Formats: sequence, structure tokens, C-alpha cells
Amino acid sequence: MQTGGKRKWGLLALALLFMPQAAGHAQERPLSVGMYPSYPPLDMRNPQTNQLEGFDVDLSRALLERMGRPLNSVETSFAQLIPSLLTERIQLFFNGMMDTPARRASIGFVDYLQSGLQFITLANDPLAPRSLPALCGQMVATSRITSEPASLIAWSNAHCVAQQKPPIELFAAENSADARLQLREGRVVAVLQDSLTAPWTIATTIGLFQLLGEPFELTPLGIGLPKADIRLQCQITAALAALQADGTYHALIRKWNLPESSAIAPLPTQPECTPHAP
Repeated sequence: MQTGGKRKWGLLALALLFMPQAAGHAQERPLSVGMYPSYPPLDMRNPQTNQLEGFDVDLSRALLERMGRPLNSVETSFAQLIPSLLTERIQLFFNGMMDTPARRASIGFVDYLQSGLQFITLANDPLAPRSLPALCGQMVATSRITSEPASLIAWSNAHCVAQQKPPIELFAAENSADARLQLREGRVVAVLQDSLTAPWTIATTIGLFQLLGEPFELTPLGIGLPKADIRLQCQITAALAALQADGTYHALIRKWNLPESSAIAPLPTQPECTPHAP
């Protein structure tokens, strides 16, 4: 058997190991899952139905169904996701939060996506840049309340200045929506934004924008969990691996129009995630 096959079956066996038997776990308490519906297409509220929807919503349901645990969705602000986890108001959360060493000091993560940055331009503007080098010396907008301006300057230094070309001029917009407004009104030639939201923006504006180049600065995004709850981390890891193996994970990526670059490979099984682990 190939090494990849052994790994796949090992992950499936681990998923089965942590999957509760229906007869013996009828009284399993729900897991409270925190979400902040402000990050389409991961987390959002449908304006017609007022229901939570998105990739995170579907994935959380599939994960807990695989684990045999009822789901209790708890809507909260982004700033309260980690405090709510630490005070046990919720047991885990989704919101496309970057998995960083600083955050791992207080909570645990199971990575489930990766996000980067990507340029978009107007689709029907004959003067719009058609290649990445054409951005050099031009005005590009990005949200000033994020780390994107620093990333744009770094990209410009590496791909424009280092090539003896004029640097990109930064337009510090109020947010991503404002940056796209500046593009529509002709004040800038491109926008730099989150690569997870870029395809969704293009799909929902029907022909107005187009992607330019590939995503860069890919960073892992994690499901937040209590740092000390190793068993829950192992269960989530195993359930996610099972959803990746049976095609559910990639079907959801396609359903919510996420870029293929956002998908991650199955996580390796940690030593503590064994049949004899506490």
C-alpha cells in the first residue's frame, strides 16, 4: 500500500476512534460554537432569511455531526471570541482567525483554511493593468485598518523597487468596501484584499471586477479551542480529516466559491491523539 494510502486510512481510523457511539452518547451536551457573521463567504447572515450561513457554518455542522455532538451556535463579536472561549461561554469558534504564536499562548487551534492577499481590478476598463508588473508606479487601494498596507508596500519593494521600477502608491481606504468604491470611481487602478473574499466579491458583483495574479502571503486560519482540552482538539482534527477524505471539505470550498489555494492538507496526527491518550 502507498504511504499516502496508509496515512488516509490512519486518519479515518482515528476519526472512528473519537466518534461516539449513538447508543452510548444519547445525552451528549451540545457544543457551543462562537461565530461573528461579518466575514462573507465564511460567516454571514442571509438578508432574506436572517439565518447564519457560510463556509464556517456548514463546516461546523458537518464536523459536529461527524463527532455526534449537537451544535449550539453563539453569535458574538470578533473581539469577544477569545474571551468567550477562555470564560467557557463557548467551547470553540470559527471566524477565519489567523493562527499566530501570540494567540497560541492562550488558546489552541486546529487549522482548517489558509488565506492570503490578492489584487482585483475593473473587468471592463481597457486601461486596467493586465499584469502584476503594470501595477508599479500606479495607485492601489487597500483597507487601512488591516495589515494590508504594510503587505502592499512590502510587495511593491520586492516586485517594483527591486526591479528598478517606480513603487506602488498606496491609497489607504477606510475598509475593503471603500477601497472597491475608489476603484469604481477611477481613483485607483487596483485593490488589494483578502484572497478568501476576492472570488466572492467578483461572483456577487457579476462582471464588475476581475482577479489579477495569484494569492500571496498565505497564512493558516484556525478553529479556536481551549488550549488544555487536548481531547476536543484531537476530535476536531480527526473529524476534519474524515471530511477531507470523503470529499465534504472540498465540496464546501466549491459551494462557497473559495479559491483552491484556501484548502489545506490533512493535519498530521499528533502523538497525544492516540487510543491511549487521556
